[in-house]
Amino acid sequence: MGIHGLTTYLHENKAVIAKYLHFTPATSNTVTPFVIDGLSGLPWVYGGEYGDLSRIVERTVRAWLQVGLRLYFVFDGPYPLVKFPTLTSRATKTTIQGSKLFFVTSPAARSKPRFLREIEIIPPSAYTACIETLKDIVASLGDKPSLEIHFADEEGDPYAVELAGRLGGYVLGKDSDFVVLNVEGYKGYIPLDEMVWTSLSQDKDLQDTADDDDGFQTVVNTKAKKKSISKRAKSGNGIVPPQNTDDIELSVTVYSPAVVASQLRIPVSLLPLLGALVGNDFTGSKDPSSTTVQESNLQRLFFERQLTLSQRITRVANTLHNILEAALSPSARGKQKLQVNSVMQLIERAITTLLIRSSDMMPTSEQERIMDRIVEATLQYAIPRYEGELHGADGLWASPVCALHEEEACPLIRYLSPPPLLDIFPISHEESRKQKHQEAVRNIYVSAYRAGRLDPRLLDTMNSGTFWYRQMLEHPDTETVNVSIGRPIQQISYALLDDALGLPEKPEEEEEEEEDDDEVIDVVEESDEDYLAPLRGALQELDTPADSDDEMATEPPTSLSSHAKSSRPSRPKVIQEHIRRGVRLADEEVSVPALSEVLAYHDLDHIDHLPLQLASEDDRLTFFLRVLQSDAPPVRGLHPEDTLVVLALRWVVSRLHARAQASAGSKERVKERWTKPEARAFLASFSPPGSSPEDSEDLPMENRNIQLVAQISAAFAAIERLSQLLLLSERFQTPVLRFSGKLFHSYLTGFIPIPPKAVPSDLWDASVEGLEHAFGEPMGKKKKGAKGAPVSGPPQPSKKQQRGAVTGGMFGLLGDIEA
Repeated sequence: MGIHGLTTYLHENKAVIAKYLHFTPATSNTVTPFVIDGLSGLPWVYGGEYGDLSRIVERTVRAWLQVGLRLYFVFDGPYPLVKFPTLTSRATKTTIQGSKLFFVTSPAARSKPRFLREIEIIPPSAYTACIETLKDIVASLGDKPSLEIHFADEEGDPYAVELAGRLGGYVLGKDSDFVVLNVEGYKGYIPLDEMVWTSLSQDKDLQDTADDDDGFQTVVNTKAKKKSISKRAKSGNGIVPPQNTDDIELSVTVYSPAVVASQLRIPVSLLPLLGALVGNDFTGSKDPSSTTVQESNLQRLFFERQLTLSQRITRVANTLHNILEAALSPSARGKQKLQVNSVMQLIERAITTLLIRSSDMMPTSEQERIMDRIVEATLQYAIPRYEGELHGADGLWASPVCALHEEEACPLIRYLSPPPLLDIFPISHEESRKQKHQEAVRNIYVSAYRAGRLDPRLLDTMNSGTFWYRQMLEHPDTETVNVSIGRPIQQISYALLDDALGLPEKPEEEEEEEEDDDEVIDVVEESDEDYLAPLRGALQELDTPADSDDEMATEPPTSLSSHAKSSRPSRPKVIQEHIRRGVRLADEEVSVPALSEVLAYHDLDHIDHLPLQLASEDDRLTFFLRVLQSDAPPVRGLHPEDTLVVLALRWVVSRLHARAQASAGSKERVKERWTKPEARAFLASFSPPGSSPEDSEDLPMENRNIQLVAQISAAFAAIERLSQLLLLSERFQTPVLRFSGKLFHSYLTGFIPIPPKAVPSDLWDASVEGLEHAFGEPMGKKKKGAKGAPVSGPPQPSKKQQRGAVTGGMFGLLGDIEA
């Protein structure tokens, strides 16, 4: 992630551009603000053992606090439109291609820790596990915690740097964009992979040993050296600290944007332009509108293949430096001075200079497309200047809805606000009442999002009219579980949002006008000090509301993420879902049902249509259970920490049974149904920490079991999002931290027998209430597990199936990644 090749450049020039900081418990009186990119700041790859993940996260965070760091975790908000190609490419190359590689690799090879580290498939509930763990830590720190959790309005990187600038701190992450982003007060970027924990007592012992050598050099044999290395590795070098945190030291490497810009001989304000020209998350992926291979990747247009990553950065930096130097230096006699009067001219000259082939051989439309992509990618780094007088933590939360912005300038408020009404006719009492309800729902959702009780992916539907499912390990030849299991629930979520706030309408396709190559385009002048001032000014104009007397300025921006005024009747709403289709990520339009139709279908017409988010908790709970086909007394009587477990199981069982019935006797659909032993194994997998099998290398992982985990994970995610929209997330305790994927696979295969009292009777009764007919019959003979316990399971695979059998799963797959 970040600027292509910039991480390599930083490592190669580390001696001249990096500085080092050291933190110990003795220095804890001096508080240092660390803003942490939540997407990369936590060790997530632990294969679905969410309890283990939670303990590692807590151990790491508390060690950071102990050495005097004040932590601000920042998590991404809705995805920006310009990043969609990169997101699609990244999901395809990591999770989807990783799943394909897993299923085509031999069982012996894919069980190796090295293979598991290389594919790095993040379990789908890791986000929830990390958020819940951080919230628990905050609650344990008292009234004035030294840990805060922030959820960005949009892209998290600019938010993190702006927050660090306000606090006078550093950004900790794993993204070279933090070297390019810059604001006043920002001290620099600290890469996660360059953090080192060391034991002070161990270092002192080594020093004492060296002092006792009396000048003689001690010869150490190979075995002793290996033991020394092993002992030092156990001290906790890396992100995760050692077990004993009383005498540790944290060493970090800092890269400052000003120092990097000085090394490249360009103004620090031109680092975003350098990143766009070299290639970043916004320019390096395929342009959806491109028609040729050259247009699909700007790097192929600017760089010869033999250039290394560092050489590409140096070439772009030298190009910008030479253009500015030629424009600012006195011109020779008889030679016209090269004029650069605007940032647009600078970009145009840089593109012309960097092109491998002559610009005369390139069509005008292609040149304009390249120019637009560079400008748009550069704008992503623009951060508005802070005009307030208060600095530090006192300058945050000027408004209750946003830590960094006034309410009128907050992007979150903008895309959650309902579409404005026409001013032609006076507003009726009904419309006025509806506006008040919409504003109330918006404020509730803003508060829930800031508190970590609203999934950012739900906000994508309001911001861009899209929805991005979290990808997971599943067989690429099967239909994705996000469609078969998750989509029906997701459509109800769309209906709730549309009814309460109004989803953005899909823009009508306009006829393309003929372009005039001779058209004159005005260029905005820039200041002498900041070459990105015009671009920042354009961004501020979008974010800053105009005066109320300027009617033209009050019009919302004409984009998919804004609600435009229109006198035409509203068309049926659709959401563009991004789903796995085979071995690629594709988009698919999904219709949004009317909430009134949902209420009528589930016999809920008696519920007052307020909107539903403002109804009583009993009405919201009834709606929640009814649409999930689980409004039964045994389910209502469950403990809050067990409710979501049972709801997820019941939904999967009922959905697969309905698919089997609708398939007209398809054997594949009939076999797809869950059996009662499998359901009991799932319910028994929510056990106290420490009950997972320690030795999982011999744990067999079967294709069917992997699919069961994927199905239940999709149900969990969809049900949790629905509960958040209905403001019920505080009523139910998330069961994610108690789930053990290893234990689930162990029970399914008979590797470990299910304890007799692992599934309480009330839990089982609530799970099967009304669904006795929906379970499939266990097929095949009973087989003995590793402990000799007979269990019922799926049929034995044939020899042809055994050749492609699976020995890893999404949760058991990555469990031994540190082995």
